[in-house]
Amino acid sequence: MAAAVAVVVLVAGLIAWIGQSVAFLAPGVAVGLGLLEPEEEIDRSLRIIEAKAMGFVDMSLGWTLPASALLMLLNHPAWPYLALLGAGVFIYFSALFILSRVYLKRAGRKVGRQASERAAYAFGAIWILCALSMAALAVSDLSP
Repeated sequence: MAAAVAVVVLVAGLIAWIGQSVAFLAPGVAVGLGLLEPEEEIDRSLRIIEAKAMGFVDMSLGWTLPASALLMLLNHPAWPYLALLGAGVFIYFSALFILSRVYLKRAGRKVGRQASERAAYAFGAIWILCALSMAALAVSDLSP
């Protein structure tokens, strides 16, 4: 079971990390791949937050959760510590990813096409579940 969780977290975490890295480093490519909304579909502030601010922070810190999953699969003793750090990072950026859309939409701002909005909520929820799963496994592993 733990190995299956690690594989899912590795894949889902890499999707998040690579996607945010591409959004930060090459926004035009990210739009072409559907990782970032075209400028006309999204509020300018949200675009700057996601492509620049979150992109940079997620690129810098988002590797931690998938790396912990890989270390878990390799039975490396550092995986639970990295998992706890990565879980915090993923819960935070996923919640921000979801809530920024919710509050901006309530304020009448453009948050992207409906399909993209649903995808944002779905991926955010998946990333939070991955983070919680790895945190639970890490706590279990570290408990005497």
